[in-house]
Amino acid sequence: MTGSAGPRIIVVVKDLFFALRIGNTLRPLGYQVQRVDAEGALQAATRVDPPALIVVDLNFRGIDPPRQIAALKAAPATRAVPILAFGSHLDHAAREAAKAAGADRVVANSKLVEDLPALVARYAGAAHAPAAPGAPGADPAE
Repeated sequence: MTGSAGPRIIVVVKDLFFALRIGNTLRPLGYQVQRVDAEGALQAATRVDPPALIVVDLNFRGIDPPRQIAALKAAPATRAVPILAFGSHLDHAAREAAKAAGADRVVANSKLVEDLPALVARYAGAAHAPAAPGAPGADPAE
């Protein structure tokens, strides 16, 4: 699921329908979206050409998201790549584990769906302006 020549976003998600939803939201905004659904594929997708952003589904237990986040943050090629993790607002343990592993931002599923373009623009470092305080996608705590 790639397209356009804009910044590449890697989406690590098992649910094909959710991956399509993310891609259908971001491709019209000029992003390339690459879905990765296996641990080895994630390493291969980031090794040669680091993306502008990696989006990780914390519910994708098959890849152990915190371990993958920590590995990406430890690797020289991907250390500086922002990681946006998302998961259930009720799964505090998964969200805290992602933060501890080095995720740059952890949001609830609903926040990702509501504010995906603003979150991606902010963390992908694209030419889009970051969200202003109080605007959708802005984090009042930051």
